[in-house]
Amino acid sequence: MKSFTAALDRRWVLKAIAATPIAAGLPARARAQDSSDAILLSISDLHSPYARLPALLEEVRGIVRGAGVPVGMVINGDLFERGNVAATRSGASADWAFLEALAAELPLVVNLGNHETAILDDMTVFVARATAAGAQVIGNLVDRRTGRFFAPVSTRMGLGGIDIALMGVGTDNPFVYRPPARDTLSLLDPVGFVSDAFADATGGADLPVLVSHAGVMADRAILPDLAAGTLILGAHDHLDFVHEADGLNYLHGGAWARNLAVIGLSRTGEGVTVSHEMRAIAPMGGDAALAETIAAVKAEHLTTGDTAVITERAEALDLPASILLAAEAVRAASEADLAVLGHTTFGAPLAAGPLTRYDFDAFIRFDGAIAVAEVPGDVLAQIMTRANQHQAGSLDQRTGDFIHAAEIEIDPARIYRLATNGWTARNQDSYLGTSDLEFAETEGMTLKAVVAEALAAGL
Repeated sequence: MKSFTAALDRRWVLKAIAATPIAAGLPARARAQDSSDAILLSISDLHSPYARLPALLEEVRGIVRGAGVPVGMVINGDLFERGNVAATRSGASADWAFLEALAAELPLVVNLGNHETAILDDMTVFVARATAAGAQVIGNLVDRRTGRFFAPVSTRMGLGGIDIALMGVGTDNPFVYRPPARDTLSLLDPVGFVSDAFADATGGADLPVLVSHAGVMADRAILPDLAAGTLILGAHDHLDFVHEADGLNYLHGGAWARNLAVIGLSRTGEGVTVSHEMRAIAPMGGDAALAETIAAVKAEHLTTGDTAVITERAEALDLPASILLAAEAVRAASEADLAVLGHTTFGAPLAAGPLTRYDFDAFIRFDGAIAVAEVPGDVLAQIMTRANQHQAGSLDQRTGDFIHAAEIEIDPARIYRLATNGWTARNQDSYLGTSDLEFAETEGMTLKAVVAEALAAGL
């Protein structure tokens, strides 16, 4: 897809910033009272997490009502999940109910990601509906039909005497947007866009916030040019980490509503100091009204095939452990020495109890072929340096896209049979750091069928 960046006039960007509405402006009374403390909540990559949405809503409501200071919130893209058939068949009615209930509790900003059109075909429809629900939508995605941004690129939020300026950017990878929407998008290089627009969009604010759905690799290129005191909310790669360096606070809060970032803001003589806590969100309980809405949606839209039980699981696993089970199933079925699977192919971890087809589809989001390649040991060792980045200890070890794999001893002189899913094989440069491995699809094998069969057999 042709990038819009080359045709983007800086004056046009500044005009869009100047026209941006204020989501929650600072009243004169707040300034006079010199109220310095506030809380900013942040979550990203929700993907219609129906098991956790009620608990998330209840957690937010509890924070707002118990904090004693003003609270605002950012949702950093990807509200919807097409693989959640209850969401798709219902037009995301439960997701919209959640958004409306959330916006009724606190000032809410939504940054455009690549899954806002997972169910809807037109980003303009999402922006209109989210705005009507009470959210302030921001983002740097451009409607190629009009040449205009779908939403303001930035907004301001006043919390407890702190003037917060938020600017949103999205990923410029066209292939992560669904084809019906993809054809209407002009995608901007996030690195260049932030360089051109961020200082103007956040000028004069007490706390500049970059809300990035561009992914870790773009963010790594952006961070060196940001001023000390900037808060960066990352997304898109479904990672959980906090990086603090050079006066910057950069955090990712995972996906599927597993965690909510609670960011404390305190105004001092030197600016705004930031503290953060990750609150785990349970896959059960929560707001009764939203839980009833979700139950009604599932009762109406799930078929007997969706609710068929694949297996009963004795224990819950976290997501990395769940993915390793899938990798073992693929390795065994393909008679490989090792299987590696791309991180964002997976969504919700395996829970204890009955695993229905609907739950399984939340675990493995995308199906595809199983592919195998013969790999020299020294090359495999280099591939494994990019694996299991949920354990990475520094930002320079993170590449955004990555693989999960079991740890094995590797003989650099040996040839290994490596198995993976089709998406990872086709995008080996991003996931494996290679470009010349010759993968061949294994006839009759698909990822979901192989893993479901293994789980049903007791894996």
